[in-house]
Amino acid sequence: MRTTLVGHPAPQFALPTSEGRVLSLESLRGSVVILAFFRGTW
Repeated sequence: MRTTLVGHPAPQFALPTSEGRVLSLESLRGSVVILAFFRGTW
């Protein structure tokens, strides 16, 4: 199921950084954030 969220806030999530910290979308509130998701098919 695909849902288009254009014009809506992004869902909240958190991911580990390469330094071992956890970076959450909430911690970036007020900043410009560009999300790029890639899916390999090789």
